[in-house]
Amino acid sequence: MQRSRLDRQSFDVIVCGAGCAGSAAAWGAAQTGARTLLLERLGFAGGTPVAGMIHTLDAVNSCVDPAQPVVGGFVFALLEELGKMSGLGTADNPSEVVSFHPEYMKVAIDRLLSRAGVTILYRGTAIGALLRERHVSGVEASLVDGRADLRAGCVVDATGDAEIAHHAGVGWSLSPELQAITCHFRLGNVAPGFTWQQLETACQQAMAGSAMRYGGPWLIRLNDHEVSINATRVVGNPIDPAERTALEQSAREDMLAISARLREHVPALRESYLLSGATDLHVRESRKIEGVYSLTEDDIWQRRDFPDTIALGAWPIDIHPTDGFVGVHPHKDNPPTPYPIPYRCLVPASVDGLLVAGRPISTTHRAHGSTRVPGTSLATGHAAGVAAALSAQQLTAPRHVDAAQVRRILLKQGALLGNEASLSR
Repeated sequence: MQRSRLDRQSFDVIVCGAGCAGSAAAWGAAQTGARTLLLERLGFAGGTPVAGMIHTLDAVNSCVDPAQPVVGGFVFALLEELGKMSGLGTADNPSEVVSFHPEYMKVAIDRLLSRAGVTILYRGTAIGALLRERHVSGVEASLVDGRADLRAGCVVDATGDAEIAHHAGVGWSLSPELQAITCHFRLGNVAPGFTWQQLETACQQAMAGSAMRYGGPWLIRLNDHEVSINATRVVGNPIDPAERTALEQSAREDMLAISARLREHVPALRESYLLSGATDLHVRESRKIEGVYSLTEDDIWQRRDFPDTIALGAWPIDIHPTDGFVGVHPHKDNPPTPYPIPYRCLVPASVDGLLVAGRPISTTHRAHGSTRVPGTSLATGHAAGVAAALSAQQLTAPRHVDAAQVRRILLKQGALLGNEASLSR
């Protein structure tokens, strides 16, 4: 077997996956002084918001009061960079989300991570965990020039599907009611003179009565003549290889059928054309790890205070149905007030040397409907990066890292944790 020239290299922290959680984790670890490697299977960072073409950072701001930011740190730096590049979406978009253009997002993340000193390996996939006595000491990676064993003081699993945790033997659950999956797509040459809300309403009216399975549709305006549409809805297990392939194929067929129907029935889209479909499916739910603590729906509604709070969530409990329901499912009518997320949700219950950030953190199915989104993934990723750096520097297992110290460093790096004074104790 061909070995990579990078075989047996060592780092303080290895982050697997350069989506929202992974990018923030790598930045946070590097800002905390750790020699950090970021591995990403694609050729760019950004994860589902970019490759899955969501084009929004949901839950960066409160849904109760969109003027209130709830995620800071890396997000503040990212939004500043996107603003300098004119890479943010137009003002004509839903007030509760931050929209952006994907090509600018790719470059903005590259710049921020390079400035922070992160070593990035694109087209590099972690295919296994280096494990000894239930302690992760690195990952096995497939790189463009061969296989490599890469070692680290701590590993952050930001793969979205808890792939490293799975390889390491961490317990995980898969809900019997996995959320529906979407292939987002972009349309160009949209007629001017219509707001996003007018276009979205027209799309929803156009799909009403269709025999197709669909959601929404929901719409994001990237510029005056280009929109991103969230409408396809396929159902299956995204971590079963055969089912995943069938889901990809079915979603693309649905994308063509839905875009054709919208062009036929929405006057503003009549002369539009399909610019692109998503590189990756928007998988909303797959593995969720068994962590030291599992966040519940009651925790969210009660805004339960935790001594180890390291992030805030803000999105509604948004579960895309799989029971044949079409159209707009109720979810934004009653959003939660921003709520705390404890560090223990990132810590596997049974394996050391590893933290998990982003979508697969330890939650119930219902709570996951809120925590799964990009803004919250950015927040848990940032926290995981800081904690991983401390774990490596202090030669201690992540479960023994002082959460109060994690919080203090997060606050210094610009994170938002709610009651900043009390949480920085």
